[in-house]
Amino acid sequence: MVVVQLIQPERSPGYADNSRSGCYVPLGLVSIATYIKQEVSFSEVEVIDGELLSNQEIIARLKPGAYIGIDTKTPNYFSALQIARYAKKKGCKVILGGVYASAIPHTITKHSSDLIDHIVVGYGEKAFADIINGKKDKIIEVPISSFDELPIPDRNLVNFEKYIQHFKEQHPTWNWRGTNIFTHTGCKYDCLFCSRTGTKKIVYRNPELIWSEVRSLVEDHGIEYLVDFSDTITQIPSALRAIVESKPKDLNPLFHVFSTADGINQETIELLKRLNTKHVFVGAETGDKVLAKTIEKGRNYSPNLSLEAITLLSKEGIDVTPSFVLGLPGETEQSLNNTLEFVKKIKDVSNFEEIFCSAFIPFPGSPAFKILEERKLLPDTDIFDPEELKKIWIKESCEVDYETIIECVDKILELASYKITIKKN
Repeated sequence: MVVVQLIQPERSPGYADNSRSGCYVPLGLVSIATYIKQEVSFSEVEVIDGELLSNQEIIARLKPGAYIGIDTKTPNYFSALQIARYAKKKGCKVILGGVYASAIPHTITKHSSDLIDHIVVGYGEKAFADIINGKKDKIIEVPISSFDELPIPDRNLVNFEKYIQHFKEQHPTWNWRGTNIFTHTGCKYDCLFCSRTGTKKIVYRNPELIWSEVRSLVEDHGIEYLVDFSDTITQIPSALRAIVESKPKDLNPLFHVFSTADGINQETIELLKRLNTKHVFVGAETGDKVLAKTIEKGRNYSPNLSLEAITLLSKEGIDVTPSFVLGLPGETEQSLNNTLEFVKKIKDVSNFEEIFCSAFIPFPGSPAFKILEERKLLPDTDIFDPEELKKIWIKESCEVDYETIIECVDKILELASYKITIKKN
């Protein structure tokens, strides 16, 4: 019997939960688990989530000799290595994946090779099965060719109801049974702070498969609200139209989608309304028109464009979740104040309940991280603490200090009931 344990570690010590913690299924891990059960005979597969369990509880559940897959992100990498260390003591084979490991695989093998058997760069379904079947490569790169080759993630592999209840508890004014899906992968933008810029290839799922998954969620689990964690649903309007036009007449859950401001216009709003969109997460990023030009979010990006998009959505009855990043190159006290006042203006227009705001984090894999690498400002390690990355970036790139930026982040977060951020307690 092949034993597989797929793990999302808890956030590294000191990092706070936010309004999304424990609400959403780790779909990447569930997709890998579903694929392994389908492709590998005599397999026992378990998904363990550090948003529901502590690292110590996860470590206590490690099974001797198991294949341990760990999903890495910048805020959980320290915890990931802690799990890997204990797993190796139990004779397990350790496989790292996720956006963090995919961004810096050679750095990880340089510093933590003794803890890691394999690193999967990209999508892990086939790669994990290949490892079980004897693949030896230390670093395995797997670009996605088609979502449609992958099975629909089997949510019965986790305690799905617990996530749904967490969603309701943490969003008391959103009285729906909510969960997450993906309709596509890839993004055409090169945002300075984004670590998901390794591939420009945009791949949408077959609309029939999307709606098949939605039907299962609605009919089998009573789901009423779907958060599409894909990058930017409006970036290819024809693909959005194909999803909308194939929507079954008897399915009508609410949707929460992501978009850039330049993706919002009368055409896409009509499509979003037909989709039954309740919320749009809009990357507004800054209220300062000079700093807006530093983000690389498209030629037309500006605070005015963000305000126009949010105003259009609000007039059509679609709520927004605005997103802001403080600490862009050249940030000053005046630009921070411009952004704070801009957020208040958006609040007046939209009365948003949820917001994302963080100090700028140059995530591994992002253009900003590469800038710090080129300037030799990063420590020689594979453990990059988000808070330390913020401090390095702000000292190098801003005309205002870290403490002042954090103070402004907190003021912005206070304007919303539901706060999404990455920071230490």
